[in-house]
Amino acid sequence: MNALFLKDLADKTRRGLRGRVAAGKSAGGLCYGYRVVRQIDARGEAIRGDRTIHEGEAQIIHRAFQMFADGKSPVAIAKAFNKSCIPGPEGRAWRDTTIRGHAARGTGLLRNELYFGRLVWNRMHFIKDPSTGRRVSRMNSPEQWVSEEVPHLRIIDQELWQRVQTRLGIMREAVGANRPERTRFWEARRSQHILSGKAFCASCGGGMTTIGKHYLACSAARKQGICSNTGSIKRTTLERIVIQGLQTNLMRPDDVKEFIAAFAAEWNRLAAEANAQSSHDAATLTTVQRKIDRIIDAITEGLLSPDMKAKLEELTTQKATLSARAQNRQAPLPALHPNLAEIYRSKVAGLQEALISGSPSSSVLERLRDLVERVDIGPRSDGQNGVPEITITGAIASMIRLGLPELKVPNANAAQNPTASALGHDLFVSSVKVVAGVGFEPTTFRL
Repeated sequence: MNALFLKDLADKTRRGLRGRVAAGKSAGGLCYGYRVVRQIDARGEAIRGDRTIHEGEAQIIHRAFQMFADGKSPVAIAKAFNKSCIPGPEGRAWRDTTIRGHAARGTGLLRNELYFGRLVWNRMHFIKDPSTGRRVSRMNSPEQWVSEEVPHLRIIDQELWQRVQTRLGIMREAVGANRPERTRFWEARRSQHILSGKAFCASCGGGMTTIGKHYLACSAARKQGICSNTGSIKRTTLERIVIQGLQTNLMRPDDVKEFIAAFAAEWNRLAAEANAQSSHDAATLTTVQRKIDRIIDAITEGLLSPDMKAKLEELTTQKATLSARAQNRQAPLPALHPNLAEIYRSKVAGLQEALISGSPSSSVLERLRDLVERVDIGPRSDGQNGVPEITITGAIASMIRLGLPELKVPNANAAQNPTASALGHDLFVSSVKVVAGVGFEPTTFRL
């Protein structure tokens, strides 16, 4: 009954929205260039679905159409608007995708038919992805679309609209977007690189994007013009620099020696606390066992009461808890080899050889990725051209684990075994930074 009710409710909602569109009113949402009209009818109820043109934003829309018709690219238009400090939709910076949008979905400034005086509804429907629980949009067939002429909302005239749509069509034809046999790269699983999702611009903090096929550059600088970091770096060059930094700078012998000493001191402190708790638990367990023996002796002599039975159950539970805690005492201190840095470097070298030998396995990529927390790429501080300044933030946990044998801690439960919990978390939480520009100048090693 619930499923039937929800389906019927959805059908009624869509029917109501269809009627609202047929009346020339909005079925929901507010696009750039318009404002909601708030009115009250004779009965005192709100009149919903009316929109009016926002004159200031309408001028920006007309300017964007005119610039594109005159030969400007969406990237150039976005940069010009951002340079003029013109806020985009929802106050965000302009992007080229904000200007050109998606052809099939009719999104973007240049494809929005509402600016031409036509309201189009029901282009898409939404379903829930069962694996993620998120809503996913799907296109409806053109036969299901509902359009209505709304000339009072027109911003762009017929001649300018047609010029813009003609140029958009020519651009799609030039890049082969209309060919049915074109490569549908977005449907294939893209290969993951060592620094996928880990490369950032040091100037603005935004992500580095792929430029062309082999280069990385700041997306905010190249497509929005709101960042001064306009340089680029070849992906293979960056990966080589990062691996070199991982191998030679992030595990220097002096720093490793300092880490081992700090690790051993912290482990000993936790061990002392665990030993004190162990002594207390042992004494408590002896007391509990003595009480249980006395109750059992009393029961053997024929003395049994409800209170005695409840007390016996309570003591038995307490004994089980203490016994389980005694079995989960700390593991012995892992042996950190004095030559840990050399072991680590040899393993990184082996991963590097596997990487350049051909198509590396996913495990090789993941092990290298685990060593890097993030890579910040920015202009050189000396103002010279060449390899930009690169800051590598490494994950000390993964780096130390790479140089150690597999650590096996039985029943590593935070509540029962605080030392084992620290081994898995607190003792290995840290980071390492090194600046790689003019010859890898190390900055700090933090523990």
